Amino acid sequence: MDKIFINQVGFRRRDSKKAILNFEANGFELIDRKGMVVYKGEVVHYGEDDISGENTYIADFSEYTEPGSFKVRASMITSYEFEISDKVYDQLLRDVCKAFYYLRCGNTQKKEFSGKYYHAPCHLNKAMVYGSKEEMIDVSGGWHDAGDYGRYSTAGAVACAHILYGIRMFGMLEDTEFDIPKINCEKGEFPDILSEVKTELDFLLKMQRKDGGVWHKVTTFCHAPFIMPENDLDQLYLFAVSSMATADAAAVFALAYTVYRRYDEAYAKTLLEASEKSYMWLERNEEAVLFKNPEGSNTGEYGESEDLTNRFWASVSLYEAKGDDKYFKDAEKIAKKIRDNNIEFTGFGWASVAGFGFVSLLFGNNDCRLYEELKNDFLKEAKKLSRIASENGFDLCMERKDFVWGSNMEVLKNLMILIVADYINKNNDFGELLNSGLDYLLGCNSMDVSYVTGHGENAFKNPHLRPVMAGNIESWPGLVSGGPNITFMDDKARELPKELAPMKCYMDHKLCYSLNEITIYWNSPLVFVLAGMAYDYEKNRV
Repeated sequence: MDKIFINQVGFRRRDSKKAILNFEANGFELIDRKGMVVYKGEVVHYGEDDISGENTYIADFSEYTEPGSFKVRASMITSYEFEISDKVYDQLLRDVCKAFYYLRCGNTQKKEFSGKYYHAPCHLNKAMVYGSKEEMIDVSGGWHDAGDYGRYSTAGAVACAHILYGIRMFGMLEDTEFDIPKINCEKGEFPDILSEVKTELDFLLKMQRKDGGVWHKVTTFCHAPFIMPENDLDQLYLFAVSSMATADAAAVFALAYTVYRRYDEAYAKTLLEASEKSYMWLERNEEAVLFKNPEGSNTGEYGESEDLTNRFWASVSLYEAKGDDKYFKDAEKIAKKIRDNNIEFTGFGWASVAGFGFVSLLFGNNDCRLYEELKNDFLKEAKKLSRIASENGFDLCMERKDFVWGSNMEVLKNLMILIVADYINKNNDFGELLNSGLDYLLGCNSMDVSYVTGHGENAFKNPHLRPVMAGNIESWPGLVSGGPNITFMDDKARELPKELAPMKCYMDHKLCYSLNEITIYWNSPLVFVLAGMAYDYEKNRV
C-alpha cells in the first residue's frame, strides 16, 4: 500500500523535517488545515531499504519553518497531520515523565492526580526472603517495572540513571511540571521530576540489606494473572543479592547524591551513605555474584554474565560524588578488565552500564588518560552509528540485528550515544540523526505508527500492561512500546509472516509481550533524549 511516513507529533522550526514515501511521486506538497498549499518540493529516490522492506523516497521540507498544523501530500496520498512549533515536544515530555506516576507501586498514587488511571494501594504486605527463614521485610513502593508487577533493582537503578544524568547534563527537566503530588524538602519542594525519581530511590534503599548487599528483585514467585495490582495478593519474595544489583544501587545512590544535595542535604547524605555501604559489600565480594531464577519461577530474571561494567559505574560515580582517588584507582583497574574482555564502554542499558560511568567521569575528571580513552570510544561509536544511518532510507542508526526485544530502546540508547558525543564536542554535529531517530519513534517508520501512547494520530493503543488489560481501559499517554522484534518470542507474534522486514515485525496487540510491552527503562531514555535534544549548544558553549 502506498504510504507517506511522517513524525505524527511534528517538528521544531529549526530542525530537519522530512517524510518518507514508499512510492514514486513527481514532487510533494505541504498543505495546511485549510487545504492550502504552503510549500512544494522535489522527491529524492533513496532506493530499496533492507530494514524497512520499502523502496524509499525522501520528501525534505526542512527549509519551511512557519508554525502550524500540516500534512504532506504526494500523488493524491496524504500523510497524518503533524505540527511545526518550537513547543511541539513539550506535552510529549510531560506525558513521558508522568507515565512513571501511573506505574507507582504501594500507596502513594492519588486519585486527584491519576484520574481514570488510578489503582488502589497495592503490594503492601511484607516480603519473605526466598529460601531463608529471615524476618519479613517491608519493601513497598517504587515503580512496577513493566507489563508485570515485579520490581527489579538493576532495571530501577538504570531508569533513575537515565533521568538523573539528563538532569546533570541538561538541567531543563527540573523545570518540567507534570501534575504529581509535591514532596517537601529542606529547600521547599522538590521539582516534579525529582519527586518522581525519589519514589524509586526510596524503594531501592529498602532493597539494601544491612550488610550493603542489594536484593536482585522483589516479585511473587510467578507472574500475576491479568488482574489489577491491588488484587495481586500472592506472597512477595525477595530474591538473592547479586553483585550487579549492589553495584548499580551504589552507582545510582552516588549519582542521586550529586543532584539531591542541592535541595535536601540530609536526604542526599542518606543516599551517599547507602552508596558507600554497597560499595564496601562489593569490596568484600570481589568475584561476581550472578543471579538466576529459582526453578519454576518465571518473573523477570535480568540475568547478566559479568558485573564489570556495573562495578566500573559504581566506582566512577562514587569518585565523582566524593572526589576520593581510591574510587578512581578502582575504576582504572576495572576499566582495564573491561577492555581486556572486549566489553563495550558505551552501554546505557540494564545489562551494560559502562556508559553511565563515562558520563560521571565527564563531570568528575575529564582531564585524565582514562577519560580520553573512553571519549574516543564514544566518538568512534557515534561515527559508526552515523555510517549505519546512511545505509538506510530512514536515516536510522539501526541494523537488521538490532531489531530485538525492546528494539525501541536500542534506538534510544543509540540516540543517547549521539547526544553524549555532541555534549563532549559542545556542538550539535549529530542533530539530524537525532531528529531522524525521534521521527522513527513518533511515526516515520514502515508500520506508520507512533510508538508513544497518546502522541500521533496513529499512536499504538494496546500495550501489554496488566492494569490496562484488567481494567479494560485505554492506556495512559506517554508510554513507549518495545517495538519491532525479529525473534517472534510470543504466541501472538508468531502469527506474523516470517519473511517480514525487521521494521515490520510488529503488532499492536495486548498479548504481544515481546513486541508491545512497556517498561520503565524504555521510557527513561526518552526523557534523556528529549532533554538532550532541547539543549542549546550555542548558549552553553564554553
